[in-house]
Amino acid sequence: MKPPLAFTFALALVAPGCAPPPTTTVVLDNDYSPSATPPLVVYQAYWQSVLFDDGGIPAGASSGALSTVPCSANTAYVVLAPGWTPGSATRPTSFVVLQSRGAGFGVSLGDTLHIPVNDETFLGNCDAGSFLSAEQAQFITQQVFPNDFAAFTYDPATCVATPIADAGADSKPGGGP
Repeated sequence: MKPPLAFTFALALVAPGCAPPPTTTVVLDNDYSPSATPPLVVYQAYWQSVLFDDGGIPAGASSGALSTVPCSANTAYVVLAPGWTPGSATRPTSFVVLQSRGAGFGVSLGDTLHIPVNDETFLGNCDAGSFLSAEQAQFITQQVFPNDFAAFTYDPATCVATPIADAGADSKPGGGP
């Protein structure tokens, strides 16, 4: 059934004047110093339902704006790769796992949220004297970034990711009990 001609004409008059819906976005800002040795590169990050995995964010740089939906405070998770070269074909071999402090980050409809990745807004950087609990580290490595940590165990007390093949191999020849 066709709509009445008057309705179609009225819709045609209104449609060109419709404003596009507001865009809500999120940007990740790597606030670590580019002159740090080694530089702390954001390898991956996750906030709400947004995964930042575009090849790494160098220290002092920001991600592109990614689309999101408005929300109240949500926790953000970050995997740093100290000394890794963003965009490299080689995977990092060193990781530092971070979780946002406090209530997390929120964004209103039509706004852009900037998430600053640094030691004031995130915990878990052992070099800064900030540590995750074993439960927090396990959640991040096994639930948030399971593919990146499938071959590693992560110790939040030292911020060391050990390849699983090497874990416990120092006890006896052959790695047996």
